[in-house]
Amino acid sequence: MKSIPMSQSCIFIFLLVSSQLIMAQAPYGNAGEHTAVTLENTYAPNGYYEYLPTDFDQSSGNTYALVLFFHGKGERGDGNSNLDKVLKHGPPKLIENGTDFPAIVISAQSPKNSGTFSPSDFTNLYEYIIANYPIDLNRVYVTGLSAGGGSTWNALRADYTKIAAAIPICGAGGVNDPSGFLQQTPIWAHHNFSDGTVGRGQTINNMNRIANTGNSVMEVYPYGTGGTVADSDYTMQFDTTSKIWSSAIGINSPSDKMSFTLYRNGGHDAWTKTYNNQDVWDWLFAQSLNTLSTEEFVTISTKIYPNPTSGNIIIKTQKTLEEKLEIYDTVGRKIYDRMVTNNEVIDIASHGSGIYIAKIITSLGSQNSFKIVVR
Repeated sequence: MKSIPMSQSCIFIFLLVSSQLIMAQAPYGNAGEHTAVTLENTYAPNGYYEYLPTDFDQSSGNTYALVLFFHGKGERGDGNSNLDKVLKHGPPKLIENGTDFPAIVISAQSPKNSGTFSPSDFTNLYEYIIANYPIDLNRVYVTGLSAGGGSTWNALRADYTKIAAAIPICGAGGVNDPSGFLQQTPIWAHHNFSDGTVGRGQTINNMNRIANTGNSVMEVYPYGTGGTVADSDYTMQFDTTSKIWSSAIGINSPSDKMSFTLYRNGGHDAWTKTYNNQDVWDWLFAQSLNTLSTEEFVTISTKIYPNPTSGNIIIKTQKTLEEKLEIYDTVGRKIYDRMVTNNEVIDIASHGSGIYIAKIITSLGSQNSFKIVVR
C-alpha cells in the first residue's frame, strides 16, 4: 500500500480540521440579521435560516427565546440551492420585510422527499439548536403552516415538555387519539372554515383528541343555515378544569390552555392573517414553561458555573435552604437527583461531554431549567 508523504498528510489533516472549524460557526450571523445556513456548511440535520434578535450578544451569557418555524410542503428542498424557498411565507417572510422578533427564529427546510418534520426530526433539530445557541429552555415555541402545521403537531408528539406554546395553522397532520396530556401545553390552533386543501376536520379532530371529552369542539360553533359557515370569525375555548368548550365571536387567545380560531373567509391560506396579527405574537411570547411570581423567582435565583465546563460545576444559590437538583441527558435519562445547598460541587464531566439539562425544584414546587455544556 502506497504511503502518503508526511507533507501531504499534514495538508490533509489541516484541511480536514479547517473544514470542521468552518462548519462549526453557529451562530452564523449577527444581531438583527437573517442568515441562510446551507446544509453543506453546517452539522445541523437541515439547512435553515437563522434570525438573531437585535439585542443578541453571544458573549453576554444571556439566553433567548426560540421560535421554530415549519414551512409548507411547497417550500421543501435540498437545504442548499433552493433554501430560499423557506422565505415564501410566515416568520421568514416577515423578517425579510423588516419585522424584528424578540427571539431567535430558526426556519429549517425539510427534504424534497418529505413534506413534514417527523417527531424524530424535531428532536434532532431541537438538540442541534440547544447545543449551538444560547436558548432559554423555558421559552421554546413551535409554529407552522399546512404541512408545517402537521410538523408542529409532530413536535408536540415528540416531547411536549420541551415546548412552551404551539401555534399550528391549517395543520396537515394529527395527534394520537386520545392526547389528553397535551392539555398541559398552551396551544392556539387556526384554520379557515372553507379550506379545500387541508380540511378544517384535521384541526377539529386534533382539538377533540386533546380535549378527550367525547364531545366535539364544533358543538359550540354557531353554524349558519344548513351547516354553513358562521357570520363571523369564531374562537372556541377549552376549559381544562370543567372540561367544557365555549365559543365567542372574534380571534381570541386561549383563556386557559387551548383555543381554536375558525376563520370565516379564505381558502387554504390561514397563515397570513394569523402571522400578521400582533395579538398572536404577544400571546406566544407571554408563554413560559415556568411562570414564576416575584416571591418564587427569588427562591429560585440559582446559578450554575462554570458553564460550559470540562470538569466540575458549582451550584450557587441566594438561599440557605436546600433545593432539589435533577440533571438529565438529551435523551431524557436522569443522571443526578439530590438535594443541594449553596456552593455545592458536582462532577458532571464524569458522565461524558455533551449537553445536559439541569432542573432546579424549590420547596414551593417552582421549577427552572438550565442547559449545561460539558466539553
